[in-house]
Amino acid sequence: PMASTTIYSVKSTLLTKLQADSTLSAIQVTYGDPGGAARREHVFIGDVTAGGQDPESLSSGRRRRIESYTVDVIVSVQSKPQGLQENEQRAFVLAAAVENVVADYPTLSDTVTGLMFIECSGMSVTSNEAGADGPHSQITVHFEVKARLS
Repeated sequence: PMASTTIYSVKSTLLTKLQADSTLSAIQVTYGDPGGAARREHVFIGDVTAGGQDPESLSSGRRRRIESYTVDVIVSVQSKPQGLQENEQRAFVLAAAVENVVADYPTLSDTVTGLMFIECSGMSVTSNEAGADGPHSQITVHFEVKARLS
């Protein structure tokens, strides 16, 4: 049967790679938003924005398709004793670790059938100066994914 998408396989394999990374080993790394169970430093796989599936060739019958989408990985740091700048700096250290994992495994070690590549396509940063739990910084690292579905 034809695969309908690689999204789940990419997310689950990415989770395994992130959890195995030495820089992130002491950090909470989860498949989805941990919500109220979030620790002061955590990383989770966020939203997926589908870019679509295009036929690889023009022919009749079942056709291989090229799938493209973006997977977001969210890095969140919140700490009372630190100021916002130090908080944000720590978030960038963790975001760099996330980027490095993907740079080291651009095909996720060939464990996802049809995956052509996953690569960083940018990031966005949100920081709040103060709150009941101290400054909060969140970095969303965007990864572009291309896969061949057959």
